[in-house]
Amino acid sequence: MINRLLGLSLVTMLVSTTVMALPIQRKNEKKLYIGSNSTEAKINFNGTVQHISTQTPTITTMKRLIEAQVEHTIGPMSAAQYTAVPKGDHVISNIKILSKNGSTFEIGYVYSGNVVLELGPKTTYDIILAINPETIYSSSFVGEVSPCTDPHYQSEGDFWYFWNPNSPGCKLKKDIDYKIVKAKVSRYENTKLTYPEYHNLPDAKGDIHIHVLFGMDDNTKGRNPLTSGDINAENYRDFRNYLLEKGYTAKKWTAAEVSTIAKTLNGAKPFVETIKKDKIVYRFFFAPSAIDEDSLGFHWFYKDALENSAIMIYGGHSGLGGHLDLDSIEQNLGESIKFNKNKYQIYFFDSCTSYKYYNQMYFDRKISTKDPKGTKKLDIFTNGLSTYFHVMPDSNKAIAIALEKALGYAQTGAGFVSYQSLAKQIDSDNLFGVNGDEDNEAPKKIK
Repeated sequence: MINRLLGLSLVTMLVSTTVMALPIQRKNEKKLYIGSNSTEAKINFNGTVQHISTQTPTITTMKRLIEAQVEHTIGPMSAAQYTAVPKGDHVISNIKILSKNGSTFEIGYVYSGNVVLELGPKTTYDIILAINPETIYSSSFVGEVSPCTDPHYQSEGDFWYFWNPNSPGCKLKKDIDYKIVKAKVSRYENTKLTYPEYHNLPDAKGDIHIHVLFGMDDNTKGRNPLTSGDINAENYRDFRNYLLEKGYTAKKWTAAEVSTIAKTLNGAKPFVETIKKDKIVYRFFFAPSAIDEDSLGFHWFYKDALENSAIMIYGGHSGLGGHLDLDSIEQNLGESIKFNKNKYQIYFFDSCTSYKYYNQMYFDRKISTKDPKGTKKLDIFTNGLSTYFHVMPDSNKAIAIALEKALGYAQTGAGFVSYQSLAKQIDSDNLFGVNGDEDNEAPKKIK
């Protein structure tokens, strides 16, 4: 099977989601975390970045260069002995020009930010910094190819995400092209024992609605997931077959039913099914999900899932964070997504590096006067690392088994499965974690 990453679409996103500006620091933003083989941690280091110019750089230029260098830490961190991914909430301070040698400036700064870090390092962590982020890409080439990055993603726009100076054949040299700094690590303690609010998942009729949205890998392939050669169609069939074997029944939506959700379309109608057994009701969706594709159908059904589902699972490309960017989706739809701040929900973003992209953006939409952090009515599952389509069947099956078991216990009152246990069952070795559970209610029997 072809190994296809969920982080990028076939057409590379032209604009990275790491903006060249200092992030806004929110008061009391810290949220607790669950991971079976990782914790969140604060890292701090003193960094320097090189700038070549005949003119003294402005503070705006220095900030842009620093952010570009910080962005380039993601590739090496995801391939390190102990993997990690930044949360994107870092603060840069003490920016200044340290030296000038001819037209070469050395700019210093102090970095402080949160990451998800694999279990292992307790006090320090090696950070690989591109000495000059503006030239590191061109310096990595050997002939017409860069062996320092993924052979399938050779563009400069993808380089920061995939490069690794320890890749076989990479000719980049330490202390010439990149350097290693020792970051100070302060690990946060994972939450010890927390639970989903099982009793708050059913709707007024007692049904638990789980919306699973499969975003296509290749939108030129067939749109019927039961016959399509698209990689994610295979995952659709695998998950669907598992449920059918467990006694669920499937019903395909008619075109008229699809139109009740998808008010407008810019392509073929999406494929939608209801797959149900007793009180657990899955809605399966299959169509393009990339922001630069004919994704209006996806956006309408994604909006409905965010507003009305008990559990929302997205499996597809992250598009470097762009595909599920709420402002972009709302602009495409021409109307806002109305998050229910009184409804308890669970979102699972089963895509590349979703921990970095899809945390605070979604919690912000649940904020209210009674919930200043947006976590009381929302728990979010994310992946810290790049995620391949071929591992999705394992995570899909794991979450289906875990949920069915957990919901069964909760319905009978026989006991409750904790998030810590669920994390161990669902994790596919890509830094799976849970945020937002720290203020959950104690679980109760599902009525």
